[in-house]
Amino acid sequence: MKYICDICNAFEYNDELGDETTGLKPGTTYDEIPEDWRCPVCNADKSHLAPQDEPREGPAVESKPPDSEGKKSVAWYRDVAREKLMGNCSVNKVCDGDPQRLCMGPKFGETMGLGGEGKGKTFDANYKALDQYRLKMRLVKKHAEPDMKSSFLGVPVEMPVLVPSVSGVKNMNNAVTEEEFQRGLLQGAKLFGTVGMSGQTPSHADRHPGLDSATGGVLIFKPQGQEKLIAEFDEARTAGAIAVGVDLDGCGSTNWAAAGKAVYRKSPEELKELVNATPLPVIFKGIMCLEDAQAVVESGAKAMVISNHGGRVMDYGQGTAEVLPEIASHFKDKIAIVVDGACRTGYDVIKYLALGADFAMMGRPMARMSLAGGPEAVSTYLDFVKSELRRAMLMTGCDNIAQVTKSILINQKL
Repeated sequence: MKYICDICNAFEYNDELGDETTGLKPGTTYDEIPEDWRCPVCNADKSHLAPQDEPREGPAVESKPPDSEGKKSVAWYRDVAREKLMGNCSVNKVCDGDPQRLCMGPKFGETMGLGGEGKGKTFDANYKALDQYRLKMRLVKKHAEPDMKSSFLGVPVEMPVLVPSVSGVKNMNNAVTEEEFQRGLLQGAKLFGTVGMSGQTPSHADRHPGLDSATGGVLIFKPQGQEKLIAEFDEARTAGAIAVGVDLDGCGSTNWAAAGKAVYRKSPEELKELVNATPLPVIFKGIMCLEDAQAVVESGAKAMVISNHGGRVMDYGQGTAEVLPEIASHFKDKIAIVVDGACRTGYDVIKYLALGADFAMMGRPMARMSLAGGPEAVSTYLDFVKSELRRAMLMTGCDNIAQVTKSILINQKL
């Protein structure tokens, strides 16, 4: 008898063959599967194994087939990502850092995957801090089509959403090469009409994996030695990047530590040295407190990213939505404020904008899209987010981005 998990739609079980990965020997029937058994893809229990009359064909279950022009949907790309990430990420409908998710929990030195550091409390905090806000619906006013356009470092963008500097295909089953992955992020952003960022891995410490796709994008580097960073900034400028940045929270990277690659905290003086070393705008990522935000503003940087690395560098940290309002209240209009952290939809975007951000980024969704279909998949997801943001602005009475303020938010914890 053959079964398929009705949660992830990816794992198939044939009782004649068994399943070596979960310890089921050939001939193990459904009734003989232990009650504590879990799907290796999505962590669902055995009750979700649905009998399958006919074997599936193709690499993935298409939630919605390509249209007449061959355009694939977000759901289609998510199914492809689920298969490519099997055993690593379940591509759940809600990516929330729940401790029961396949990706979560201590890894004890093994590859982290797409989960969070340690018990995943910072990942969880990102989700819960944003989730506490509800949106105030306001409809009695003159109708206007929401204007979502903005500008990042002088570059016009279709909406205030940027593609973040995700990196490390090692954490994603090496489903594509690092260069292909970064190309998907950078060119997907450009295809949609926004700015993409590209991250650095320890295996690419000598040559950033986004260099070949850098034109019109932003290259973000790990906090290595000053001389090395300044040389890398120059390489990025030559490659056509519009800005460069340093992933300050990368000093806690387990991947770089495991590879024996040195990364460091940076002093205020070192931030200023980096800003003054290049004609390009400089961005500092990993800002989670007023003190660090002040140092970044005083350094002369053009943008800061409120981020805890998706909860992947420190356990028991605050959620970004917890610290964003205070930082924005001090530094709004003095520097471009970008935020990430459990941002998945257009509704998440409008909440982050209302809390004081100028731009929002969504890491894990973009990573899955780049793996599943490169630039086209990334652009398709951004189209989906734009449609949700439009609806969110329409339903909250916001005609343009300037009207997205705290007045549209209701904090459930107050």
